[in-house]
Amino acid sequence: MESTAPARGSYRTGRERVERILDAAHGAFISGGYRASSLRDIARAAGISHPGLLRYFSSKAEILTALIERLDAESAARWDLFASEGSGEITPSMIAKGGQEVPGWVELFTALLGEATSPSHPGHPLMLARRQEGAALGIAGLARRGVPSADAERALRLVVAGWEGLQILALYFPAEIDIVAHLERREDHLNEGAPVPEPDAVAPPDPHPAGDPPSASTAAAARLYAQHGYYETSMQAVADEAGITRAALIHIAPTKEALLHAVLLELFGASTDGDEILGLVHRPRWVTAAEVVLLCEATVPSHPAHPFFRARLAAARSSVAEILVGEGAEAPHDDADWIVASCLGILIAWLYEPERVDPAEMLAGALAWTRPAADAAHDRRDKPGGR
Repeated sequence: MESTAPARGSYRTGRERVERILDAAHGAFISGGYRASSLRDIARAAGISHPGLLRYFSSKAEILTALIERLDAESAARWDLFASEGSGEITPSMIAKGGQEVPGWVELFTALLGEATSPSHPGHPLMLARRQEGAALGIAGLARRGVPSADAERALRLVVAGWEGLQILALYFPAEIDIVAHLERREDHLNEGAPVPEPDAVAPPDPHPAGDPPSASTAAAARLYAQHGYYETSMQAVADEAGITRAALIHIAPTKEALLHAVLLELFGASTDGDEILGLVHRPRWVTAAEVVLLCEATVPSHPAHPFFRARLAAARSSVAEILVGEGAEAPHDDADWIVASCLGILIAWLYEPERVDPAEMLAGALAWTRPAADAAHDRRDKPGGR
């Protein structure tokens, strides 16, 4: 068995071992899923001991973060080469297509996207930085094409929100969501010189209707899910957070899965329409964070929350499509998927940059972008005080 003494040897040896661990983790996460793979599984696949792995990574979250960082670096190198060859502009749809060619990329990215919304997560700085750097590059690219800076920032944020939401939808509804085609439609809109939708002034959504507050146990569980996810949250941790004994918690929810379902029903199961079904309401950050973390980790069909979120998203897609059909939209189902995806992406954007994101305004922009400018102008004229 490998020694657990302090790491020695050359930098090259250590670097090679890290790469072996990341290679093994990539394979394990693809075959068994991120949540289902243990550190011991990864160590075994890498041909080292569990203590040996812990000399380089203390948690799966650190491994996933390093893996995404490596995949990002590989992707950046390919696109740098593409740019140096003068092969044309690099677009979001091209990047999305390239990502889909990397086994497990969408699944791994989505897992970290949700988990790292917590500022305490080791991947939070990476995910926040890549969002900000990507936005700066995208805005600069649009500016070079003559798009005013305010319009460029608004367009870029809408594209990123839709893109991230589409990746989530694609994992819940395989073969139904064409991410690249959706992004190409938005790019065509900009390439044709069409204006970036400027939403009408919108009022913030109404606060969540008054009702019974969540129980102490479900609130405690949700706060911990927001930080660590479902699988990493123990019943004992929830009991400690709620200020009760584990025996008392088991009396309320006899199993870990029963507690999860109580959280889903109490916090996310009451809303059935409009903005609230997607969480665009006034509520504590930890509630939205818990929803996003669970939504992203439950993309795996074996997750106990998968049927709940899949049914909820299916209802949202259907409901929005019906509204768009009534409005005479040319592509109601595609537009509905873009709107639902945008709602998901808006929640994520708000969790990462709450001081820069206005969810209501972004939602209005996403809605405006699915309709021709003439229709949007007609709607504004029909509103009281519209011009």
